[in-house]
Amino acid sequence: MIVMTVIFLGIAYYEWHFLKARQRQKRTYWIVGGWLLVAYGYIFAVYTVEGLPSPNQLIEWMFGPIAHIDRN
Repeated sequence: MIVMTVIFLGIAYYEWHFLKARQRQKRTYWIVGGWLLVAYGYIFAVYTVEGLPSPNQLIEWMFGPIAHIDRN
């Protein structure tokens, strides 16, 4: 989990400087920071709770029905 935390801190650092260099609005900082926290929270939950689906399983569950649409 320490590795994931370091990776997310690196992403946050990069995003902060990216937004600052392009003089983005305060709202954009909140949006990006919020999504980073949501992603980090999900990854943390996947590693700590065994019953949760991995991100790959979640994506397959969401888009699986679309892949099986009959194309006649």
